[in-house]
Amino acid sequence: MTLALPESFALTLRGYDREQVDERLAELHEELHLLVVDRDAALAQAEILAGRLAQARAELAVVRGQLDRLCRTPGEPAAVGDRVSRLLALAHCEADEIVLVARRRAAALRQEADEAVRRTRARLRAIDAVLAEAESALDQAEPAAQPVAA
Repeated sequence: MTLALPESFALTLRGYDREQVDERLAELHEELHLLVVDRDAALAQAEILAGRLAQARAELAVVRGQLDRLCRTPGEPAAVGDRVSRLLALAHCEADEIVLVARRRAAALRQEADEAVRRTRARLRAIDAVLAEAESALDQAEPAAQPVAA
């Protein structure tokens, strides 16, 4: 997004056309305000995504803790009957599958959050660049708005 600056302001007997300069300054102020609002919204979105990522990481830590506890305390298959051994083996298979699915989901969420953060940061950089350009144009236009001494 670039600012559409006029080639020059119309010259009058005492300098630039004051009304034209005032209108342009008002446009620049409005555009600057919109850019600030857009930047603030992007920052809020980045904070929300960072919170979701932290929550997903916390859930992953809990699941890993549960998995570690289950792995440290496996049943002793020799001490139980044949049927219980098969049930225990099946439970271990299902647990492994659940853990695999949870890890994949956590990785996908992490990747999604990282990508969203990357996009948001890129958007913020673009907004900051346009904002800097608008501020520069505004700074350049304000001296032109000063009345010229007779």
